[in-house]
Amino acid sequence: MINIDNILTIDAGNSRVKWGVFDATGTMQESGACLHAELSTTNLPRTHKVIISNVAGIEMHEKLKHILSGNATIQWIRAQSTACNVINRYATPENLGSDRWAALIAAWHIKQTPCVVVNAGTAVTIDALSSQQVNNQPCGEFIGGLILPGLNLMRQSLGIATAQLPKIDASVFAAPEIPREIFAKNTAEAIFTGTLHAISGAIEHMAHELNLQSKQVPRIVISGGDAKVIKDAIAAAVTNPIAIVDNLVLQGLYLLEKSTPV
Repeated sequence: MINIDNILTIDAGNSRVKWGVFDATGTMQESGACLHAELSTTNLPRTHKVIISNVAGIEMHEKLKHILSGNATIQWIRAQSTACNVINRYATPENLGSDRWAALIAAWHIKQTPCVVVNAGTAVTIDALSSQQVNNQPCGEFIGGLILPGLNLMRQSLGIATAQLPKIDASVFAAPEIPREIFAKNTAEAIFTGTLHAISGAIEHMAHELNLQSKQVPRIVISGGDAKVIKDAIAAAVTNPIAIVDNLVLQGLYLLEKSTPV
């Protein structure tokens, strides 16, 4: 039997499709993920309400629409100028990626304070969430952000575009052995550490600039597959509170669905 109060949230990203089912209290009851190529053979949960962030293009849109055709309502999220007490200062608000928008919504709901919001997947997004009072109510204010290739994408590009540099897979390093020393002593470590410092340095710089802008030390909220290795890389370099929040985009999608007028 399908629970009519449950909401299926779907985050169709650059490489994978992630999903979670939330009950009426906002608790995630189940979740999962698959590669794009596996979606057709994956049994998504059945609910009466579905809300989707899709940054994977029209083919993914059509595939999800076909798979979910038996569900009662499907809502496709686009960024707006404001929602859920968050203001979007992108030059053209709807051009902000729906995944970034959902993550910002969730981060503000969880922290309600200035945050650097990081989604660490195939690409890494680093977004600045400030705060302001609107009608005597605290609101989040997205003031801008950065997009970088993710750790694996950076390493792959080096392996493809250079004649002698090797392709580096993060799995070659056991967790306690992950190199962070800036003075790398071999090529594999130089590539791994170089890409890690490129991303962690961008996060540190964003946190510094947001501190100057908001006159308040921002929190750093990280989600995505590379969240832990990035958190560990910046933890010793900053005094900002840092938190890993799993399924940040899915949480934001749930909040956006609940805020939509019936």
